[in-house]
Amino acid sequence: MTPAAGLLSPSGRAALAGLALIVLPTGLYLLSGDVKRALQISVLALPFAAAALAAPGASGLLRWSLRAFALLGFLVLTLDAGVRDFLKWVYVAEPMSTFVLEAAANTSAGEALGFFAAQWPALLLWAGVSAAAFALEALLVMRTAPAAPMRPALRWSWRALLLVLFTALLLALAKPTWRGHLPFWFWPHWVRETAELQADWRSAEAAKRRELATAQALLADVSHEPQTIVLVLGESTCRDNWSLYGYARATTPRLEEAARTDPGLAVVRRAWSVDAATVGAFHSMLTFPVSDPGIAARRRNAPADGMEGGNVLAFFAAAGWRIEWLSNQDDRAINSRYAGWATDSMFLNRMTGRTSVSLDGALLPHFERALSNPAPRKLIVVHLIGAHPHYSLRYPRRLAPDWGDDPVKAHLWALGRSPWVVISRNQYDAAMRYQDEVVAKLLDLTRRRADDSGVETEWLYLSDHGQETGETINRAGHSTATPAGYRVPMLMWSAAGGVFKALEEKPFRTDRLSPLLLSLAGIHWRGEDEREVFTSGRYQWTPPILGARDPTMPPARAPSIESK
Repeated sequence: MTPAAGLLSPSGRAALAGLALIVLPTGLYLLSGDVKRALQISVLALPFAAAALAAPGASGLLRWSLRAFALLGFLVLTLDAGVRDFLKWVYVAEPMSTFVLEAAANTSAGEALGFFAAQWPALLLWAGVSAAAFALEALLVMRTAPAAPMRPALRWSWRALLLVLFTALLLALAKPTWRGHLPFWFWPHWVRETAELQADWRSAEAAKRRELATAQALLADVSHEPQTIVLVLGESTCRDNWSLYGYARATTPRLEEAARTDPGLAVVRRAWSVDAATVGAFHSMLTFPVSDPGIAARRRNAPADGMEGGNVLAFFAAAGWRIEWLSNQDDRAINSRYAGWATDSMFLNRMTGRTSVSLDGALLPHFERALSNPAPRKLIVVHLIGAHPHYSLRYPRRLAPDWGDDPVKAHLWALGRSPWVVISRNQYDAAMRYQDEVVAKLLDLTRRRADDSGVETEWLYLSDHGQETGETINRAGHSTATPAGYRVPMLMWSAAGGVFKALEEKPFRTDRLSPLLLSLAGIHWRGEDEREVFTSGRYQWTPPILGARDPTMPPARAPSIESK
């Protein structure tokens, strides 16, 4: 019997052992609750199971080399799965989350001993589970022996299964987003990320000092009246999918009711993000140019994100405001750049990327506590996960899509959209319905607190960017090439009544958020331009330069910013 025969024509017992060697690590990964990730990573068990099957047909050094290779591979997979299971069950986190990276980057030997002392029962449990799984795998590897080959009919079925599994493995190795989760790639990258985070920390304080010094040098006048500003930042939310903006499905009934009954709520009908991705959109919203060349470029409508020094949160801090940051997203770039300015912060989401299952409603009690803080002037930033793909994870089960064969579905079929795009649209609209609940509740809590306290209060909601859901192209997701990637909803509310109502038909671009916030807070700086302030009588609209042409976007209003 040759090694190839042991793999391609094993006995029935050996084939079952090979399948068990694949199923065991898969089952261990499945304990983390992430089925997709478990299946993605477990394909790596195939080459080690293949080595175990081929070993009995080899002799001498080759046999032991194949078995050592198999044992090493299963050991790595078992340890990786055990760590992921421990983090998910104890902390509802994953290894690459900011929560875990920060803990690892900020841990000394003494803190590590304290961690083991506090968590030893859970560590012992998952170490035991992993050890038991590896013991079974080692037994199967070492006990696999030559025997009579399986019957011809089963043999061809076995080979077809091997072909499918090896194809999946090749796909996993070829696709970067899939390969990056495999342990042999993942953990070296994790070590680099931890080192980069430590380096970021070393430079973060210096960067904050520079930004604060810039803000302090440029401040011209500051209001000291008690005030609360709430800024709610959505994620991947397109206004085209809100019935508040005329969409055919009833996705925003609560906000529609609020718009009908509350004169203080203004619905800005035409708002655009200037970037179709989160990090770029946040930079455009929360930074602005303060140098003469940067200001000149902005007045020419040249692309600029103001990263040379104008951080709006630094200006609030310099003006003596309390900043609170409540987040349901795990995003290192945003958290390190902006949340670090918060006097107090809360991060609920410890799962990275698109597999997070944290729902935005969990932020509500933390938001209520932030509102009740007695600080006279406070800015509360609420960063939602919104409809960040995957859409199916962005709403509770009770809101599972139930749209039926409605006009929206018929419209998509008429456009020739694929079934999976139609499914994505249904899921996205269910996410919109849940966002309606969360955003309306945030507004209601703000309104109640303002009524009770009598403090001047403003509340703003807008999304970082939109999503394409099959309206323009046969695809659903982030889109830099279609208008839906940039169309965002924008809501403004004031305890003073309908002061924002006159703004509903004015066009807005999200990179003018910083001037708006500073103006609302009564924070004035040398270099500010009223033509960029949405609430100013001198406000002027200049269309942003986007990656997609939007026929609904109004032209520039004369005179242009450049002409002044």
